[in-house]
Amino acid sequence: MLTIRKMRKEDVEILYEVAIRSFRADYEKYGVYPPLLNINGKKFLPPRIFGKTILVDEVIIGGAFVFAFFKKGEIGAIFLDTVQQGKGYGKQAMLMIEEIYPKVKRWKLETLAESYELHRFYECLGYVKTGERKDKKSGLQGWIYEKEKKETDK
Repeated sequence: MLTIRKMRKEDVEILYEVAIRSFRADYEKYGVYPPLLNINGKKFLPPRIFGKTILVDEVIIGGAFVFAFFKKGEIGAIFLDTVQQGKGYGKQAMLMIEEIYPKVKRWKLETLAESYELHRFYECLGYVKTGERKDKKSGLQGWIYEKEKKETDK
């Protein structure tokens, strides 16, 4: 059974390794890891207070960094171990994150412009592309997605 909990200090080392595996293909293609990973310090850049640990049957399979302020929320990153991808856990985790923050009415996230599988994934969850942004440091193009929760959504 999939569960999500607040990220604990003892989760960070495991989650860091999961994130490295999860983003390795992007690193091999673009030469950079996402900004959330501090490669030199082997830690995450967002504070742990924003971190979530994703587990299946009490085994850590991924993580997320979620920022929620009043009615707006942003998923700064979500990642699953490569061996756990394609099993529906990502969709379950995204929906559970929305349930954890019921007051959030507008969700936002960003993904690489060339991540076509992720585009389809987010669109299947009701996200709509609302813009594009070029990262000043890496030069990579990102697509911005948003999802407006309707009052009928749970």
